[in-house]
Amino acid sequence: MQEAVIKKIKRENLQILQSELFKFIGHKVAHSANCNDYTNYCNDIIVIDLAQSMFYTFKDKIESHKPFLNLALTPSQAVILLYCCTWDKKERSEEERFVMQFICDVLHEKLINI
Repeated sequence: MQEAVIKKIKRENLQILQSELFKFIGHKVAHSANCNDYTNYCNDIIVIDLAQSMFYTFKDKIESHKPFLNLALTPSQAVILLYCCTWDKKERSEEERFVMQFICDVLHEKLINI
C-alpha cells in the first residue's frame, strides 16, 4: 500500500501534534484498562502501540531542528493519527484545534486516495 506523505509541516505544528498524540495515548491506556470487550481491548493495544511508535518518530523529527518537516505515514499510522485528530478533546487551545483540523483534512484526503 502507498504511504500518506504530509509535506512541509512547521516544526511547531509537529510539536503540537506530538503533544496531542501523547494525550491520546494516555486516553487510550485509561480506556483499555476499563474495557470489558476483548476485541475492543485488542484494538486499543494496536492503537497504543502504533501511536507510541509515531510519538518517537515525531520526537526524532522535531529534534532535527529543521523549520519544515515531512511525514511519511503507513496507512495504519495515518488512520491512528486521524483518530487522534478527530478525538473529541475539549481542552484544546485554538491553535491546537487548528493544527489538528488541518492534519485531519490532509489525512482524510490522503486516505481516500490510497
